[in-house]
Amino acid sequence: MIIAFLTGILLGVIFFGGLYLSIDYMKKVKYPGAFMGASMFIRTALVIVGMLLIRGDSYYNMPLALIGIIIVRIFMTTWVKRGKAVKNVYRS
Repeated sequence: MIIAFLTGILLGVIFFGGLYLSIDYMKKVKYPGAFMGASMFIRTALVIVGMLLIRGDSYYNMPLALIGIIIVRIFMTTWVKRGKAVKNVYRS
């Protein structure tokens, strides 16, 4: 069960870390809409495949993985907000 939770954390880092990197890199691509669409498709497919693999023969692992993903989401949003606040303080 702990493996399901840790896998959820890994999937959350892949999804939300990929989102952060995609948004950061979006300024450099010629077609940002297509880039974000492809990024969303790849990140979502990875999470779905990971959830299906962690499920195995029991559905009890899926909520634990989902809790891991939600914890990473909370951490990433806090980290990004704090980073923007720090950048604004040093900018002025």
